[in-house]
Amino acid sequence: MKFRCQKDLIVEEISNASDFTAQRNTLTMMSCVYMSLSGNTLTIKTTDQKMGYVSEITVEGLEDGTTSVVCDKFLDIVKNLPAGSVLFEDSDEKIFIKSEQNSIEFRLRTNDPSGFPEITIPDEYSFFSVSQKDFTDMINQVSFAVSDDESKFAMNGALLEKDGNGLIMVGTDGRRLSFIDRQFEGEIPDFEKITIPSKFLAIIRKHSSNEGVFRLSITGQSIYVKTGSCIIFSSLIKNEFPAYRRVIPANQEKFCVVNISALEAALKRAALLVENKYKKVVIDFEYNKMIISTEETDLGAGKEEIECAYEGEPLKCAMNYTYILNPLKVMDGTQARIAFTESGRPFTITCEPERDYKHIIMPMNLG
Repeated sequence: MKFRCQKDLIVEEISNASDFTAQRNTLTMMSCVYMSLSGNTLTIKTTDQKMGYVSEITVEGLEDGTTSVVCDKFLDIVKNLPAGSVLFEDSDEKIFIKSEQNSIEFRLRTNDPSGFPEITIPDEYSFFSVSQKDFTDMINQVSFAVSDDESKFAMNGALLEKDGNGLIMVGTDGRRLSFIDRQFEGEIPDFEKITIPSKFLAIIRKHSSNEGVFRLSITGQSIYVKTGSCIIFSSLIKNEFPAYRRVIPANQEKFCVVNISALEAALKRAALLVENKYKKVVIDFEYNKMIISTEETDLGAGKEEIECAYEGEPLKCAMNYTYILNPLKVMDGTQARIAFTESGRPFTITCEPERDYKHIIMPMNLG
């Protein structure tokens, strides 16, 4: 195999591909990038057997062939070459990497490409289109609520299910839940609800330009996402996702409306004197005001009053301040609505006026 291309082009592709390798184990094909040249088309593949990456780029093909090389070391070498044209040649179980503007040459040992795992891509007809911007927004609204506790395996990803001509996505860690129901213009085929691993959600977001569409295919135990000439895919979490609809409160008559920026700033200031382990703040809802305070510690305590629209009976509750901050950072508009019934029951944070997402938070014990 022999080809020539610009450094920046292949650095971008191999950098993307490296997210899908098992970099801790450099002795297996799971740490390698597979490259196949046919004419002027270079196909790049990586997989760690849970996720995978396939893309095609146009290069100046000089000799067809295939090779496989340790991905992170290959990327390190190419990334540190000067800008310009780079010549790649696979010969005698090595790949030669030459900067054509400078007297720089590397030789990197290759692996037998026949040992690379077979990657099967679904037929084109199984893919459907969704707006990149909308799908990325869905991920942004729920990903922070996904559990990172490996003992809660079913919660280590976000639920995705069809709702009419839209999609529902939900994330929860057992103490909070984020929900979004986004409608789309194109037709969405029926599929069984799935749970997408949190790592893959982050990778989808990384590949999003917020323009154009993603092409999705959900088949068996995998999800495939196509954008341009690139396809990324992941196996799904098999455990049953919690029955999230039971957690979403039906009626909450008490509510306050508060400026998002003001509340966000007040919580950040309160956090300066909050113990990192519990991240607990106390919130008092009184007539047209919220009082945010911290419990007394060896360092001291803090207290701040901000304006809000609230006309109900006074209520005191305790919250993990990050559970409030995370939704505020991704919400639209300038006003947030916090609805509740009593201090020990779930609180719901939405935009004012309400959008197609909501965030449910379980309060902490006041004592």
